[in-house]
Amino acid sequence: MSTGSPEQKRVGVQVLTPEGVVHDGVAAMVVAPSVGGEVGILPRHVPLIAALRPGSTRIKMLDDSEVVMATTEGYIAVEDDRVLIMVEQAELAGDIDRARAELALSAAQEAVEAAGDDEAALAAATAALRRAENRLKVVDKAAS
Repeated sequence: MSTGSPEQKRVGVQVLTPEGVVHDGVAAMVVAPSVGGEVGILPRHVPLIAALRPGSTRIKMLDDSEVVMATTEGYIAVEDDRVLIMVEQAELAGDIDRARAELALSAAQEAVEAAGDDEAALAAATAALRRAENRLKVVDKAAS
């Protein structure tokens, strides 16, 4: 049973990085990894601003297909059936090269070990490790 016009059952979605727009379209639902846990956004959601952690951002399209991407830290803003996701990096699951992601994971693990007492190097290496682990998790989940 329909409870409204098709226009009421969609949200506009933009995913932005410093390099530009990664996704711009309409969707039925968005699920993003906030620091407090996953947040699901449906049409008519209350206004929201939340910090995001690295994870899998999923956009359920109007045709029931799903766009999945590995995203890093950032923010999500929701207002008037518009979702704006601003993150440092976003990579579509289908564009992730698993072999390259595994190399990045190995390099990040070595950088963590080599950082020693250098807090800045350790923080950078740990962030790279989290990004590499996230990319592998997203590509593996998308393949299953």
